[in-house]
Amino acid sequence: MCARRILAAVLLAGTGALAACGGPDRTGTAFCGQLGRELPAIGMPVETSAQVAAMVDRYERLLARSPLTIEADMQVLTDLLRLAEGVNPDDAVAVQELADAAWRAQRSAESVRAWVKSTCAVDLATGLFIDPPRTAPPTTVPATTLAPTGTDGTTTVP
Repeated sequence: MCARRILAAVLLAGTGALAACGGPDRTGTAFCGQLGRELPAIGMPVETSAQVAAMVDRYERLLARSPLTIEADMQVLTDLLRLAEGVNPDDAVAVQELADAAWRAQRSAESVRAWVKSTCAVDLATGLFIDPPRTAPPTTVPATTLAPTGTDGTTTVP
């Protein structure tokens, strides 16, 4: 039944209807709200297998709220954490595979970090709120670049 509603909504309205079927809200606002609930733990160092498992859970919750803009990149990061969760630190081959996967995930990590920073005003590397992005101030013409005035007080154009 839900699949029919989604198909009908897509065909008729041209938009997704996952929310109507009880799926999570996948907007920037929903993602930032979920991220706020995951803070400050999202920026904590991960050293033990229990900490890795907890981080996987956090990223899975964030992935469920990820807008399409960052969904694929969040999937890459979540998969990387899942891989890390299963790595035996005494297995040199597995550790190297994890390092290789982390290297391949770098672009996704940078994309997600930039999006989160500009959208949620959070630095994922530290898990801290940062100042929201500022808009550039309006530009003004400095007084020294104005055309000189004539002897009668009118402005002359060179």
